[in-house]
Amino acid sequence: MSISNDDSLIIRTWYEIAADALHARASDIHIEANALGTLVRIRVDGLLQNHSQHAADLHERLITRIKVLARLDIAEKRIPQDGRLCVGLDFSKPNIDCRVSILPTLYGEKAVIRILPNRLEELSLDHIGLLPEQLDILRVAIAKPNGLILVTGPTGSGKTRTLYSCLHNLNQSHRNLCSIEDPIEIRLPGVNQVAYHPRAGLDFSTIIKALLRQDPDVIMIGEIRDSPTAALAIQAAQTGHLVLSTLHTRDARSALARLKSLGVDQESLESCLRSISSQRLVRKLCGQCKNSRVDSAPTLCLECKGNGYFGRIGVHEVLSSRHLFDESLQFISMAEAGAQHIQEGWIDAATLKAEVCT
Repeated sequence: MSISNDDSLIIRTWYEIAADALHARASDIHIEANALGTLVRIRVDGLLQNHSQHAADLHERLITRIKVLARLDIAEKRIPQDGRLCVGLDFSKPNIDCRVSILPTLYGEKAVIRILPNRLEELSLDHIGLLPEQLDILRVAIAKPNGLILVTGPTGSGKTRTLYSCLHNLNQSHRNLCSIEDPIEIRLPGVNQVAYHPRAGLDFSTIIKALLRQDPDVIMIGEIRDSPTAALAIQAAQTGHLVLSTLHTRDARSALARLKSLGVDQESLESCLRSISSQRLVRKLCGQCKNSRVDSAPTLCLECKGNGYFGRIGVHEVLSSRHLFDESLQFISMAEAGAQHIQEGWIDAATLKAEVCT
């Protein structure tokens, strides 16, 4: 095979993988080497599924193609690399941003490509699964001119999309919106987005200090990871800025203990916390066939390919500042939110138990 034909094969193979992933509504593409060859898997509605297998000799060339598109070092194979590329159904005009992670493994480098949502209309607070009472709490919190709003949950629970939805709601010409992200996942016109880059001296603390001199109204911090970042976030929230961020905690109330472990005192928390929410993503029942589903096997339909689910939605618990510091007040727990989603026919009890309560 000539070099040009070989290149065409790799280009076509990558395009077909990406196009199939887009058609399947995948959130991630995994390309991994094993003893027998190359396995391609895609993640749809939170679950990985096999896509295709290829000969072992194609793996390195496919990874090289991805590195070229992501502007990574094709000669470096010993350390992880991160980058970005674009995919699309139109080969000549790729228009969907992707985040790329390359990791050396036993049989060769593994690539994981995260497909990022690019439709701003999808970033509506009405579309992330909040119940009406929860939505009211969040809207009141983000309408405040200052304070701290936190979204908690494990990796992959949709926290970043919730923050982007808040930013999209706040994105008006009379506000200066800034964000610190690792990495920048969705490009939001009107928001000054800064990428975390510690090797270049751009860690969260350095960027926050710089942003506070940029006359911001709203600051989004991708994640509060350490004591300096927590202290600066609290300081910004106390000095007239609205700060949005995430924490990795199991539930909303655990965020208080986590912040205290990072050196934030109770008085500071009470002075600036506006809202804390916790969330999980669960699979939604297929709208086409949920009414005809039976316990033994779902009815085959073209929409969900017979598995009974189509898409995912967030299940949230939302606490306002009053809920946080007044133990006598009730709030909508994640279990209660899930129960209401079950009653409304969005999810089923088995999905809730398996994907929320674990």
